[in-house]
Amino acid sequence: MNEDQRKKIIIDGAKFSTLEEFYTEIDRLLTKDLTWRTGHNMDAFHDILRGGFGVHEYGEGVDFVWVNSDKSRQDFGYEATVQYWERLAERCHPTNRERMLEKAKLARKCQGETLFDILTGQILSKNSVYAHTLILE
Repeated sequence: MNEDQRKKIIIDGAKFSTLEEFYTEIDRLLTKDLTWRTGHNMDAFHDILRGGFGVHEYGEGVDFVWVNSDKSRQDFGYEATVQYWERLAERCHPTNRERMLEKAKLARKCQGETLFDILTGQILSKNSVYAHTLILE
């Protein structure tokens, strides 16, 4: 598929403020059946980005444009990042708990990746079968 035929998906940061709302919006944008819902976690987000669940085929690259990205950058800043890692620590395997809490501790110090960085990194992952692009507006 040439560049002119690539699908373009608009992620609008004005349509969500929480990670759960983000996952719901991604389901709406990337699945065929609006009643179908992913696992609403980072693994499911990565899976849906690989394709085959709806609007793009497995491994097919998509051009994403994230509008209102400044709002999302704030919504998914360090405060949300601390909450994310702490929630993961509560339900992860006990052998991973310390690592999750260490990430939360770093986020409390405004260090390390934010949740926004993690989400955009998933979209742009070079360790996957897809080659998506992302423009932040």
